Amino acid sequence: MNPLEAAVCGTALQGAVASGISDPLGDLDPLTIQTTPIGIQTNRNPFVSIIPRNITIPVHKELIVTTGNDNQKEVLIVIYEGDAEKTEGNNLLGYFKIAGIPPAPKGVPQIKVSMDINASNVLSLFAGLIIPGSQQPLVPIMEVRMPTVDDCYGCCAEALHREYLSTLNFI
Repeated sequence: MNPLEAAVCGTALQGAVASGISDPLGDLDPLTIQTTPIGIQTNRNPFVSIIPRNITIPVHKELIVTTGNDNQKEVLIVIYEGDAEKTEGNNLLGYFKIAGIPPAPKGVPQIKVSMDINASNVLSLFAGLIIPGSQQPLVPIMEVRMPTVDDCYGCCAEALHREYLSTLNFI
């Protein structure tokens, strides 16, 4: 297909959807795509993707992580969006701390990190300690409207380093 023709067809499709035209066959249902991965920073691998790139929205993904040190009582989970292998090249979306981890050797406590992007393009993060035999639901920790149109990505990173500096206990 000619690229110009593809652009015109795409524009016509978006215009039809925006104006409320419905198609009984469902051909006018546009797909929303998350174009960049969203993940977390870890000790061993600087950036681990939880939601991969080019996935259709709505989406729900989970990752089980663990502690990186013996008797670690808390972990800091830092969320990034981007394609870079190292977190410095990605956009910092936010961070939160999970405290109250019982003393155990590294790698024993399990922490579930879940991410949802709903049809309204809102990223919701859920995290919690997995306790064997417990059916406690994870509570939402943070919500971010995607894509983040924020001129102050650096402000969040500055606050993170100012607050925790060298005491960062990543998962």
